[in-house]
Amino acid sequence: MTRLETDILIIGSGAGGGVLAATLSELTNRRITIIEKGGYFGREFFDQREWDMRVLYANDGNRTTADGWIPVRGGECVGGGTTINIALSFDPVRRVWDRWRQEFDVTGFSFDGGSSDYRVAGLNMAACTTDVRRRINVHSPDPQEVNDNNRLFEAGCRAVGVSTRLFELNMKDCLGCGYCAEGCAYDRKQGTMITYVADALSRGVRLVHHCEIDAIEFEQRKGRLTAVGARGRVRATSVGSRPNAVSAGNIHISARIVFVCAGAIETPVLLMRSGHPDPHGVLGKGLVLHPSLPIVGVMDRPLTNYRGISGSIYSDHFYESHGFYYECLFGHPVYGSVVLPGFGTDHFEQMLRFQQTAGFGVMLIDSSDPDNRVEWDPIHARRAIRYRLAESDKIRLRFAARKGVEIMLAAGAHEVILPSEEPVGPAAAPRFHRASEAAACDDLQFRPHQTTITSAHCQATVKMGEDPRRAGINSRGESHFVKNLLICDSSAFPSSCGANPMVSILTMARYQGRRIAAEMGRYDP
Repeated sequence: MTRLETDILIIGSGAGGGVLAATLSELTNRRITIIEKGGYFGREFFDQREWDMRVLYANDGNRTTADGWIPVRGGECVGGGTTINIALSFDPVRRVWDRWRQEFDVTGFSFDGGSSDYRVAGLNMAACTTDVRRRINVHSPDPQEVNDNNRLFEAGCRAVGVSTRLFELNMKDCLGCGYCAEGCAYDRKQGTMITYVADALSRGVRLVHHCEIDAIEFEQRKGRLTAVGARGRVRATSVGSRPNAVSAGNIHISARIVFVCAGAIETPVLLMRSGHPDPHGVLGKGLVLHPSLPIVGVMDRPLTNYRGISGSIYSDHFYESHGFYYECLFGHPVYGSVVLPGFGTDHFEQMLRFQQTAGFGVMLIDSSDPDNRVEWDPIHARRAIRYRLAESDKIRLRFAARKGVEIMLAAGAHEVILPSEEPVGPAAAPRFHRASEAAACDDLQFRPHQTTITSAHCQATVKMGEDPRRAGINSRGESHFVKNLLICDSSAFPSSCGANPMVSILTMARYQGRRIAAEMGRYDP
């Protein structure tokens, strides 16, 4: 049994945990320990082979909804999702945070650059966003870095009157290898592993990886349930991982403050497993996935699709009216083979045309439905992710599919394929050759296991708000029912944050870290 004592325990090393560790180690002299469930894999390990890099993902990339329908991808390694994402960087959407203020009584998080929230000098979202953007080098790529796939998407949008924009990316001197989703072998993507976690480690923060936390420990202190640490198990270090700080075996960590930053799937599960009070049944409820529908086009010539910068062009043309983005991305062959529909010879023929294939996706800002949830089954010791598209979301996704088909055809595709085996119009499956056929997308029902939906942006399962009947934590990220237990990851969002969430999580963590450092007396025994 390894026994550790620390002042601050942070569970998770991704966008939330990494920034918290760096900020608190910068602004306080407290002892800090980061716990990471996955391994500590660096550039020397990233061999750009999809199969090998599955160890960077939750459940080796096999995490899905309970019925196996929707892949729910997420990072499980030092740096979390920031190690394996595509570097797309959207600033926090102010109108969304303003809405949370109205609907959930969320306080603080001012976007006025002159504000001092909680009487902390200069604390506001504008300042924290600036800090984050500078540290992870958020910028727009040069137009000459746009690859064929993105140029085709841009041309198709222009042809049908849909506006486009350049993504902002957290990269530095990108080489354009195209393997962001397998970890950057050149340390050009500025994820938390090589920025904020590295900053924290340089200041003496302790990192324990390959560590599965079984439960957070609570005690009654001064008449209130209080977080006092955690217990778990450290696995043997995987081949290729950097060395660990402790030996394999059981571990017990005593702490004064416990942060859970394990993501919108694992955070509520850990709270449930730990026996966290939930008198109003809010934990795990209202899961947001940002469901995505790939739009695939077959061109008459080979093109650069997954090489270069995978994502450089997007469209928010329909964000205000229909609540979705078109994002131009492309999967590597193994992932692409899962997305492409068909069986046997038909699927094989499609893969033979992979070099001629273009693609982009619809990213829907889905509603936070309480029936969409994460559950913990204590009898079988396993979690379940339950999700169905709301009818209102289906209507918007049908419109997005129809317009997406028109865009791809206008880009020059001689065939457009949706990842579905559902009959639409007179066709046995959604395959399109003329723009007039796109109207058949209105027949899509998005049936499980007939239409492929993907997801990588889990949110809103331990909602932030001042009413404990609707939210698991308050605006400071503090549990409504357990003292010195705080949540700082995408689970804290009351609903969708309105865009790809990485920078919103980073900014929230920088904000909370600065606030906590100034209010540290609030958490003393």
